[in-house]
Amino acid sequence: MPVKTHQISVELPDSYYALGELVYRNLPFCYQQQPQEVNQLLRLAGEGKELLFFELDGACLLGIFKPKEQQAAFAFWECLPDFDACQELFQAFESAARERGCVQLDGPLHFNTFHRYRLRLGEAAPSWLQFDREPVNPSYYSDFLSRLGYQTKHLFESRLLQTRIIPTVYSSKKDLVESVKQLPYAFIPLNRKSWEEHELGIYELVGAIFGQNPGFQSVQLEEFKLLYNATYAEALCPHTSLLLADKSTGQLVAISLCHPNYSPLQLAGPPNFEVHYPLLQHRTLLAKTQGVHPDYRQKGLMNYLGAYGMLSFRAYYDDIIFCLMREDNPSLRFTDGFAHEKCQYASYHKRLS
Repeated sequence: MPVKTHQISVELPDSYYALGELVYRNLPFCYQQQPQEVNQLLRLAGEGKELLFFELDGACLLGIFKPKEQQAAFAFWECLPDFDACQELFQAFESAARERGCVQLDGPLHFNTFHRYRLRLGEAAPSWLQFDREPVNPSYYSDFLSRLGYQTKHLFESRLLQTRIIPTVYSSKKDLVESVKQLPYAFIPLNRKSWEEHELGIYELVGAIFGQNPGFQSVQLEEFKLLYNATYAEALCPHTSLLLADKSTGQLVAISLCHPNYSPLQLAGPPNFEVHYPLLQHRTLLAKTQGVHPDYRQKGLMNYLGAYGMLSFRAYYDDIIFCLMREDNPSLRFTDGFAHEKCQYASYHKRLS
């Protein structure tokens, strides 16, 4: 059966969601996509781009093409374990890319790094199965991409520190933890109220912190709020999530976003710390996003963000996962030297000949 190609503007066809249900139905994790959120993303991030949806039985993807640019991306890729069908699908995508003068392909990249842009590696799922907003996929996805000539562009990893390790970590960081209280910075715990008060500042701080990261693209505030908003803030752990502000100027200089792993609860709606934390039988903290403004780096603030979390960690959590850290990220140093379980992820690229 030949590959069908559709011009997309505001929504993906129902066949995309139907295929996703087939791909993940026998796996202990699931990549969930809400049509309403996807349609909002297409409307906001797809503006000014040509979007082509390629599909055949058992495989589909969205090709993203920017006019007059030599780089294209594939996104919303799902496929059953049929390499021949996947190969036919990608051949159609790559043929369309060549026709438009593209020589560099990236993926999976849902427009930018605020959304899905990595695959999880490994034959077996890690012990935690899945944490909130973790990239998950069948293990054959990475193998298929390699066979199609795609190479790893960037590597990332998540690290789970086992319960028995936490006292050792705390002891080794004791002086650092105690010195947190003496810093010339204001600590602003994050919750719905403080998020709403600092929303614009958070948006600008995130852009400043991560603006130089590979693949990062600035987004409009409206798109930022698709993922990070007051409802999201209600899920944050108020004991470990914070903003750091310079006491002398009031400028926001660092951020730490952490929350429990709510995945075991299989919630139908957005999580809320006050409501859902007490329901967790095993309490895993997810250290999701930490960063320091470029003007305030080399002051040890990244370590202090981790130390701040340790102040209350033992009272509220059993273990912790440091999530989705790029292999050259300084955050990895905080857990270096301690026994941990890790899971790796990768982004991919290919140069057309």
